[in-house]
Amino acid sequence: MTGPGSDRRRTEDPAPGGMEHSSALRWVALPICAVVLGLVTVVTIHELPGRAPLAIAAAAVALLVAVGGISWVFLADDELVSRSLTGLTAAGLAGAVLAGLLPSGAGALVVPIALIGLGLELPPRTAVSSGLAVFAAANLSFLLAARLSLTSLVSQDASTAFLFMVAAFTRSMRVSQSWARAAQERAEDLLAQLRASQAVRAEAAALTERTRMAREIHDILAHSLSGLILALDTAELLGRRGDDPENLARILDQVTRAQRIAREGLTDTRQAISALRSGELPGPALLGRLVRETSEATGIHAALTVDGDPRPLPPEAGLALYRTAQEALINTAKYAGRGGHAELRLCYGAGAVELTVEDAPASGTAAPGTALRGADGLTFGGYGLTGMRERAELLGGTLTAGPTGQGFRVALWLPDQPAPRRKQVA
Repeated sequence: MTGPGSDRRRTEDPAPGGMEHSSALRWVALPICAVVLGLVTVVTIHELPGRAPLAIAAAAVALLVAVGGISWVFLADDELVSRSLTGLTAAGLAGAVLAGLLPSGAGALVVPIALIGLGLELPPRTAVSSGLAVFAAANLSFLLAARLSLTSLVSQDASTAFLFMVAAFTRSMRVSQSWARAAQERAEDLLAQLRASQAVRAEAAALTERTRMAREIHDILAHSLSGLILALDTAELLGRRGDDPENLARILDQVTRAQRIAREGLTDTRQAISALRSGELPGPALLGRLVRETSEATGIHAALTVDGDPRPLPPEAGLALYRTAQEALINTAKYAGRGGHAELRLCYGAGAVELTVEDAPASGTAAPGTALRGADGLTFGGYGLTGMRERAELLGGTLTAGPTGQGFRVALWLPDQPAPRRKQVA
């Protein structure tokens, strides 16, 4: 495939240092070429008088082509393969013609100059093919016109070939160094990207952990404080009815229950902190106790039904089930009120587990606070079910929540084996 950029000589020199080295090499070679071409011009002009007009004309044209071709290559601002190929090949052939027309002149010096330029400027394959053409033309000229002996011709060819090989080797070394510099720069760039990626990954891990801690703290405090508020509210109402011994006993019972909820909340908080250090997490095995204690503390009627054969679940999946049930029961106590009903159904299916919590007020009509929860399952001004939805999505599951005819329903579905984590919801 060809194009404007495909003609660039430095396509094999990806590093900027290769361009700088090539420019420095040109400025070193330029004075040498100028001296040699000046010598060839002076000697050729000196040899021309007394020659046939046709020979003079041919020599003059060959000299112009040789000088112009080399100058065209070395004085150009851009570096094109086609320019070097055309200019140096033409200069080499012109030098061969000069050597044939003026055997005693200095035209033969143009041939090694052109071959050295081909070796320095062109890729190996192109340089060899063009160099062979110039080499063959020079040998033909030396044999037919200059009538050199075979020994002299072989010696001269060996010297010219050696100079060409040195030039080609120099170019190969320059290209190799350029590639090495470019590879080093790419490696350093990749290393910098890797460090940046590690920093971003560490930041994302820290954000994920902070979000997890926020969910845990919310779930524990919401459950414990809701139970405390209900117990203390009940104690306050009983206290306002007077100092009846029966009321006093019920008040003491509510105070004792509040103390127990506070202690359990403190224990749960400690467990959550310990869980961050690979401690044991609450799971489905504790759902029965959660339902029983929440019913006693809040005055709702909650029941748990388990379908299917219970089996061990991954710790994060078990924790998500427990926290979802906890949050749903808290919302039942808030919005269905004392005497409200909550039905929890835990179903172990093929490759998945599903928890459904459906509540209703005691009267069988919608509780006054039900509308505050809305169709998306969010408690008014809270983030409980939002956290539950995040837990489910991180484990490859789903959580749906919304009002029913009489109350509210929350459904959590989780696979047995958590799916690869998707993008963290901040």
